[in-house]
Amino acid sequence: MNTPAMVSPFAGSALRAERPAEPGADESSLPGLLSPFSISRLEASADDGELFEQLLAELEDEAFDDAVEALVDEAAAVHLTTPWDGEASDRDAQLEAWSARLLDESRRVLDHLEETFAGRTPESVTEDEIELTAAQARTDTMSPAAEQFLGGLVDKVKSGFAKVKSAAAAVARTGLGVLGRITGLGQLTGILKKLVEPLVTRVLNAARNRLPASLRGPAAALAAKLGLRAPETGREVAQDFDRQYAQALTVTDEAAAEDLLLSAADAGRPAGEDPVADLDAARVRLAAELAAAAPGEAPVAPVEQFVPAVTAAMPLVRTAVRLIGRDRVKRLLAEPLAAFIAPFVGRQAAQSLAPPIADTGLRLLRLEHEEPAVLGSEALVSTLEETVRQVVSLPPESLADDVRVAAEVQEAFAEAAARYLPPSVLRADLGEDQAEPEAGGWIMMPRGPRPRYRYRAYTHPYRVLLSRPAARAIVVSGDETLEERLLDDGVGAWPAEVEVQLFEAMPGTLRGHLAAAAGEDGTLSPDEFGELTPQVAGTLLQRPALGGRPGAGAAGALGTGGARPGAPATPGQRFFRVVVPGRPGRARRVRRLAVRVDLSGPAPRLRVHLRIGERTAHALATQLDRRAHTQVVAAVRRLLGSPARDWLTQRLGRSRALNTPRPMPPERRRALAEALAEGMTTALAKELPAAGPTLARAAQDPAAGLTLTFTFPFAGRAALEAGTPGTPVLAIRPGLRHG
Repeated sequence: MNTPAMVSPFAGSALRAERPAEPGADESSLPGLLSPFSISRLEASADDGELFEQLLAELEDEAFDDAVEALVDEAAAVHLTTPWDGEASDRDAQLEAWSARLLDESRRVLDHLEETFAGRTPESVTEDEIELTAAQARTDTMSPAAEQFLGGLVDKVKSGFAKVKSAAAAVARTGLGVLGRITGLGQLTGILKKLVEPLVTRVLNAARNRLPASLRGPAAALAAKLGLRAPETGREVAQDFDRQYAQALTVTDEAAAEDLLLSAADAGRPAGEDPVADLDAARVRLAAELAAAAPGEAPVAPVEQFVPAVTAAMPLVRTAVRLIGRDRVKRLLAEPLAAFIAPFVGRQAAQSLAPPIADTGLRLLRLEHEEPAVLGSEALVSTLEETVRQVVSLPPESLADDVRVAAEVQEAFAEAAARYLPPSVLRADLGEDQAEPEAGGWIMMPRGPRPRYRYRAYTHPYRVLLSRPAARAIVVSGDETLEERLLDDGVGAWPAEVEVQLFEAMPGTLRGHLAAAAGEDGTLSPDEFGELTPQVAGTLLQRPALGGRPGAGAAGALGTGGARPGAPATPGQRFFRVVVPGRPGRARRVRRLAVRVDLSGPAPRLRVHLRIGERTAHALATQLDRRAHTQVVAAVRRLLGSPARDWLTQRLGRSRALNTPRPMPPERRRALAEALAEGMTTALAKELPAAGPTLARAAQDPAAGLTLTFTFPFAGRAALEAGTPGTPVLAIRPGLRHG
């Protein structure tokens, strides 16, 4: 029986392939990814008790989570920008030095706390003393992310010590003995020192796109059955750290705590497997083979060898080749794809596929010395890679049917060709942006003698006159619009002339990779990059076709989701950076909103920190001088608009305190977010006449920006679960505070 003809995206061609005999399918399960702590959590959760859950909720610290995410991006930037031309161990030396410095400073702070308070009882040590002593221990100037991380460690000491003071009665009742045996601060710092090293190692693993060795092999099958996966984002690593710390303090005895700490250390072991680096090598090899191939010859063998390299970098589908069968891979993937690209192999033919590069793109991407034949061959490689990725991502039952696979190959290749090849070589119904005479193309980056491709860059930066309504409609980082960001960056006149740079994710892309390449001095914040959805591309560039596929958890039409710092982006996801000519990018951006649930007192409290940038703070101070209270409230209300409320809703869904033991329903989270935003606006309006001088002084303080903290009381745990807050208390402080 013959398979239906597959239609090439290149004008006038078709392909027929003989239907292969059906090979026996490999019956092995798709391997999952297993967190080293998930099984212990499942086994122990029934015995952890109320004390463990309380401590875990009290350890929740959004600033610490953000810091670990930022460390992943920072490590990724160090890893990508390290010059190397030898073995992989050479390129890791600078990254290891970076991690050693972070570990040394962490240990120095914890050691100093331990030595200073040796012999002191928990009751005799105050949080202010701990804070001051930790500050005195600092001897090195670190990056903003590292500084925030070290501050978070100190907060973990304070949280643990506070629980030691309050939990004696609970320990006596429940028999959870470790907390009851803690008599000094050194026991807490000892636990933290044992947990910090595996945390930093896991940060390095995430930055290098590697998983610990303990997550591979037989454990994968159990993970698949349980629906679990390995931590692969900075936030998950930070939350596992909290869980390990809480477990170490609430297990029954020191032996159990020591076993848990050993498990944490084992989970942090690096693995030698690096499928993303292997894919880099496979891309280079295939591009060279396509350029060297005889013109018009279908390169079946090179394409067939390339397919496993693509699937190996896709952990959740890496057994797809086994499911399809090698013979079917050749007949249904390699042979049709090789036939499609045959007219464009060889150096001369490949030149026609090289993307157009504007002068600004040449300078921005440093492409002056790149050969068109190389870029054209790489465009074919990108097209093949994207096709393979889309086809092998199909459900197993779809991969079992030859006709379905053939149809998917045809359509996936046509879509990929439209993304990466010039419109001039495609059928009339294809092409991303045919109407634009100066359209660019996507090039794998960064370039180098031994490439480590971590993203694609568009060769045509756009100069745009951006209106204020358009900027207001685009959400850059969850709780901040492009308008707010540009105002903070000093834009004072609209429409604003800006340059828009475009990027696309590949396997292993972190926003730290984008920041490392785009920031010439190496200090650019990953938060400079927003997600380029089709809706954003339409609003910002009037070219919706340039938008990429949304990342996991995308927030809304013009919002950003699936693009968190410290988390791998989805291949094919696209990003934008808006540059104001003459103004440098930010080295670190602080999230506008932060939420903290406090269960330590007799009644729950929820704090919302609203951080206001320096320029907006000065504008508020000017309005206060004029007693323009209405304008001040209106400005803050804009900051608490729809994007901020969407972000609050998502943040409340991540809160352990609000979602344990039962998750808060989505509609209740949304209602609570609305109540918080309205309560904040009303409280400011009510208190502004009396609090105006305090706000003005905070705005004029040398510390950058100011923070408005709204503390919402709840009548009890039931009121917290119901999402019914009381009237908030407002505190105004200079600087962008984390707590």
